[in-house]
Amino acid sequence: MELTNYSFYYGNTVGEEAVGAIAYHPAHKALHGSLVHDFDVHLVVVYEGLPDEPPIQHTIVGGERCQVLSIGMDELQFELLRGTHKVLIKCFLEGEIITDTMERLSVLRRDFLRFAEPIREQKMFIGFAHFLQKYMDAKMLLKEHRVLDAYHTLLEGLKHWAELELIERGIHPESAVWEQITGLNTPVRKLYEELTVSTETLEQRVELALLAYEFSVSSKMESCSALLLRVLRGRRNPWTVQEMIQHPELIAIRTELPIVLRKLVYRNIVHEVPLWKETRPHGSEPLRYTANG
Repeated sequence: MELTNYSFYYGNTVGEEAVGAIAYHPAHKALHGSLVHDFDVHLVVVYEGLPDEPPIQHTIVGGERCQVLSIGMDELQFELLRGTHKVLIKCFLEGEIITDTMERLSVLRRDFLRFAEPIREQKMFIGFAHFLQKYMDAKMLLKEHRVLDAYHTLLEGLKHWAELELIERGIHPESAVWEQITGLNTPVRKLYEELTVSTETLEQRVELALLAYEFSVSSKMESCSALLLRVLRGRRNPWTVQEMIQHPELIAIRTELPIVLRKLVYRNIVHEVPLWKETRPHGSEPLRYTANG
């Protein structure tokens, strides 16, 4: 479909406020009846801030069924780092850039595919946070004697672990992460097999897996937290968590920052600095954090 057909839908332009737009034509349509994947065209329109357009629109343009995704630039980067919106990411990485103000979409796609910094560090941090969360959840579930729930949580965590192993090697994790991990020198696949086909009892498998998780968390913690630690060490004065999540280098990981920060404190890599002031209302003062150089 020609760009002018898309422009017609948007009132003769893709949108003057848009940063750019990407059109993706699936090579093979999904199973008949799919509510999301059976469109002839997916159109991603990216805006500088929050778009005025609805986030999702379904329409017919030039006789083709079209799904239009409108998204802000910050939200697009947020989704790219976390990899949860599979349709959006596939469109962004494989679609045709049909308009691109100042080539910002081209640069973002190039940097993402090359794992240019800080994208790689950000993905490492986010992946580690998700892996850490699954480990902590499974540990608590086992303590509550919810063995089956702990088991399934560990299986979910293994996927995050596998994704981390890929990112460390400069490989973008895809949906078929277990195929990607095959042949790599990593304990993840072996642990997966031990969890699923071992002759041990379910509780024993969970306990053994938790030991492996604990070792991996410990060994990966500083390297995966490098982005946060570098910012903390960038000044002598301690930081509040509010200052951290507003820092330009940490905004992209603000959602995952607290859980990793607290784990770093627990391991004495980061230190709490409470500065109590009785003159403040209720005698309260935000906790501050610092990291040794």
